[in-house]
Amino acid sequence: MANIHTGQGMVNDFKPVVGHRFQFRTQATEYWNGIIEGEVLIVDEPHRLSYTWESGEKHTITCTLQDLGDGKVNLHLEQTGISNAQALGGAKYGWSKWCDELEKILA
Repeated sequence: MANIHTGQGMVNDFKPVVGHRFQFRTQATEYWNGIIEGEVLIVDEPHRLSYTWESGEKHTITCTLQDLGDGKVNLHLEQTGISNAQALGGAKYGWSKWCDELEKILA
């Protein structure tokens, strides 16, 4: 996972093991300590991965892959637990940046 502002990878100890607690770490700012706490909830290789994402409020991220045939795959991203406009705006911005970069890598 990369910092959405710098594009730099975040130091992390993520492991795709249910129950594993991890952190993503990036440069702190005056408003945020730069640490995201998480726990792996679901690992169903290669179809689904779900984990918590907590930095202020706790969200759940679920990524699901669906094989469409002919070398095509659908990626469905879902983030739940957002309770305010600021968090929603940040999530929209972050996922848009992440998907743009993913598209470049896959092109």
